[in-house]
Amino acid sequence: MARVTPRPARPVNPRNLGKMSPITFLQETVSELRKSVWPSREETVRLTIVVIATAIAMGFFLGGLDRGLAALFTWLILS
Repeated sequence: MARVTPRPARPVNPRNLGKMSPITFLQETVSELRKSVWPSREETVRLTIVVIATAIAMGFFLGGLDRGLAALFTWLILS
């Protein structure tokens, strides 16, 4: 994949921030998105699987911790 050399950013005048037209905003947004290096499909799938597996593992861990602490506090209060 070819690397794109970034163009130097234009200086932004703070007084003109609210005066940008929607068309100019969209053009600059597309320009910035074209500078991005997007991950490959394989990398995206692999990282998505890692995120889902981590979320499931953390769910089980936190669920178990919650059940354990609930049982502990119930035992402490009722005894």
